[in-house]
Amino acid sequence: MSAHEMDSNDLVTEAAEFLETWRAHPEADPPSEEACKLRLKEISDEVQTTGLYTHTARELEFGARLAWKHSNRCIGRHLWRSLEVRDCRTLHNAPDREERAIEALTDHLTNAYRDGKIKSIISIFAPRTPGQPDPVRMANHQLIRYAGFAAAGDPDSRAITSHFLQVGWKPEQQGDFTLLPWQFYWDEWPGYAHDVLATQPELAQEVRLEHPENAAFSELQLQWYALPVLADMALKIGGVVYPFAPFNGFYMGTEIGARNLADANRYDRLPAIAQCFGLDTSTERSLWRDRALVELNRAVLYSFDKAGISVGDHHNLGAQFEAFCTHESGKEREVTGDWSWLNPPLSGPQTPQFHREYDNTVCQHTNFFYQAPLWQQTKPSTGCPFHL
Repeated sequence: MSAHEMDSNDLVTEAAEFLETWRAHPEADPPSEEACKLRLKEISDEVQTTGLYTHTARELEFGARLAWKHSNRCIGRHLWRSLEVRDCRTLHNAPDREERAIEALTDHLTNAYRDGKIKSIISIFAPRTPGQPDPVRMANHQLIRYAGFAAAGDPDSRAITSHFLQVGWKPEQQGDFTLLPWQFYWDEWPGYAHDVLATQPELAQEVRLEHPENAAFSELQLQWYALPVLADMALKIGGVVYPFAPFNGFYMGTEIGARNLADANRYDRLPAIAQCFGLDTSTERSLWRDRALVELNRAVLYSFDKAGISVGDHHNLGAQFEAFCTHESGKEREVTGDWSWLNPPLSGPQTPQFHREYDNTVCQHTNFFYQAPLWQQTKPSTGCPFHL
């Protein structure tokens, strides 16, 4: 049985597990044992009547934060308690819901950016109701993302870019760093998906990359956006699924410098950087890729710092995450993790994560999960299967 087909007994069970986990976090001001028993009775009654239950504001806030804490692949989740939770659950009922959604997401981007001092925010829209289409989703993987064309841009975005072009998007240019538009899906899907919306470039807050010593690096005309806001993952709290809950942290430099701009199946810029630095590319034994990778990552950190925009580096974030693991162990709470994701794609053995083993068991009752994109489906769905 997939997660969206959960029966009422499973839903109540996961609600109970969520409340029990909350009780194990006394620093998060959990309800008393008696209050939890009463609340679980309310939840059970509501589920039997409606097939779902409604989170209180406090449950929604702690649940979203707990989902971040449970995210096995995230090395920045030691900041989980600082997550700002925005309740947008009733927005889809408004007659001007698309305008309201755009306003909510614009506010999210603006307030998360905070003149470069990035704050982690999640905006939670309506939950999934059994047997009904999702109230609202977006086609977008991230709120800010570069397009991928046949001869330019991010190859990882080619499929969704093709989709946008097919449904009417007409970009002013097809460059390496052309921003994708937004597209919403409302509860009438698949008969009603709004036209592709124009992007709002002023929200992207892009950073032009330069190197601290090599002035010629700027001629490569590399850049990246400041704020990563995931928009296509499902948030699950105590069994209740929120299919649209955009959230952000801040970048770790290696995400940009060792993956997005460096991977051969992404922007593949290491050969150009090697040439910029006069490296010998005639043999792999010169380690020109490694040297170019380090210089690219130096440029990312230098440029973000110069722009005054929050960015983590793998050494400091690794040390902070290790301290988090030690703290949780002292509270007799295990930190689960995906070793392959927690290790950075640069200098892994120089970080504590390389020398640790992690239990990669995925918490099912409260977590973030991947979903199948709606725009890739050809028939109605009452909830897309999701997974890690």
